[in-house]
Amino acid sequence: MSQILKKATKYRTVSTILQHGEAHLKDPYTLPPEIITPPAPRKERKPDDITDFPQQKFVLLPESIPYPEGKYRPASVPYVAGFYPYNCYLQKGKIYQWCSCGISQANPWCDGMCNASATRNRPIKFNVDTSGYYKLCNCKQSANAPFCNGTHRQVIRQYHAGFRGFYELWGWAAFMGTTGFMIWNFHN
Repeated sequence: MSQILKKATKYRTVSTILQHGEAHLKDPYTLPPEIITPPAPRKERKPDDITDFPQQKFVLLPESIPYPEGKYRPASVPYVAGFYPYNCYLQKGKIYQWCSCGISQANPWCDGMCNASATRNRPIKFNVDTSGYYKLCNCKQSANAPFCNGTHRQVIRQYHAGFRGFYELWGWAAFMGTTGFMIWNFHN
């Protein structure tokens, strides 16, 4: 019994939440963190200078759910899962998978439906550095995905400005008005 306790003292608990920039030690696809610093100040300033901060660097991210080999999937626009963002509590360092296709039954989280349907949209893996409430995009059009940037306001305006939204909105209004008129006349 004492030997088991001696072995147990050497064990250390490894958290399932990847914090403090250690994700690259456990996941071969995650790049090590890079500290971005501004370049040395310029000697000559021009009117079209915007900032001294380094230019944006694009890093190719691996897909959470890879495409089946040999199956071409055409480019697709995501489904609008809703017109208002989700307000979710997110834990610091925990990795989440946000659904970017809008097909998921567990919105805003991915449930793998994108793998079973003809869409090129794949989930976005992300985490946050501070625990708290965050607004997650539900219209799937945000440029700041997975976080909401207010794009749903334009989506609603465009939807109602289009013929489908116009007839859907006025169709509901006509249906409810006709039904109310019939009930009113039936009781009078």
